[in-house]
Amino acid sequence: MMVMDHQQELLQFYWMIKMKALVVKPGSKGVYLKDIDLITENKIKVKTLYNGICGTDREIVNNKLPFVRPENGEYLILGHEALGQVIDAPENSKFKLGDFVAPMVRRPGNCMLCKIGRQDYCIDGNFAEAGIRGKDGFMREYFYEDENFLIPVEKEIGELGALIEPTKNVMKMVEVFQSLKNRIIWDCDDSTLNCKGAWIFGTGSEGVLSSLVFKSIGFNVTIVNRHPLPENVLKILDKNGLKFFDSSSKNWKEALEENPMDLAIDAAGSADIFIQVIDHINYNGIVILFGTSGTGSISDGSFITKIVDKNLSIAGVEDGSKKNYIDAAKFLFEYGSKYSINDIITSRIKPEETWIFNEKPKDEIKTIIDWNL
Repeated sequence: MMVMDHQQELLQFYWMIKMKALVVKPGSKGVYLKDIDLITENKIKVKTLYNGICGTDREIVNNKLPFVRPENGEYLILGHEALGQVIDAPENSKFKLGDFVAPMVRRPGNCMLCKIGRQDYCIDGNFAEAGIRGKDGFMREYFYEDENFLIPVEKEIGELGALIEPTKNVMKMVEVFQSLKNRIIWDCDDSTLNCKGAWIFGTGSEGVLSSLVFKSIGFNVTIVNRHPLPENVLKILDKNGLKFFDSSSKNWKEALEENPMDLAIDAAGSADIFIQVIDHINYNGIVILFGTSGTGSISDGSFITKIVDKNLSIAGVEDGSKKNYIDAAKFLFEYGSKYSINDIITSRIKPEETWIFNEKPKDEIKTIIDWNL
């Protein structure tokens, strides 16, 4: 009887255990590391290992996104980029103790596309996004998750698992590109892409990841910014045979002779970039727009004539499907060492170092939160 009472006491303690989480109050600035109750569910229990920090997180903390909303109550747990490890699972689960997993961000609403697993193409906007709108995120010690929204990850991937979520966006770009190029005979005469040039506008983590992914499928890649790059970014480009073009130099002719622009990806979101792309891309080119900063404006309608005259295909890309996550995990596992992708992670911090959301480290490409520090 004494043993049973002690077990019950331990069980009661377990159900009441608290965990640390990074939370925001939508509608106001600031982020806080708080102790919150761990709510037990009959789902996969995951211990968080790493979180990536991106511009969206910083915009949420600084109250710059109007659509941010909590799942319950006043506070929202932040974080949508994560790698975790399974520490408990129901008997009939496909996951087991010790498995490494990455959670999906967007959760389906009720539209036709959401019901078939393509909530990345949601029609009515009735979806939730972990750490952003309507669902608590993963910047916490533990979380419970439906196994349908967990991606299996190779154990050896390590901290690169924190890059699966942003890399899935790039895999969505590849999916869209493959669809658009099939409208005509677009490949080179040896059925590869080795005569084609991909230009990536933006040199943040998304831009660098895009450059590496499109290199892996055969493109010659030029990455673009309007100012010189820091040494750590140039090191990644040089190591992987990627070209860099400083668009402030205005020397487009030489750069385009070295690598013609057949595919352009805007990971920055500037209207000025869009106009530059339309001016310099080849006939039958493909333009993929991913950046969402919304800066600049287009007042000259002549660029529409250029789009038509050049027979361009232009597509906006948002989020990604489960397959895109799986492809991202596979890419990082297969190319992590070959491309030295760990160099993209420039800072590793503790959860309590909340200054990171307001003070971007010098020469940052990607900062991750390491819950084991």
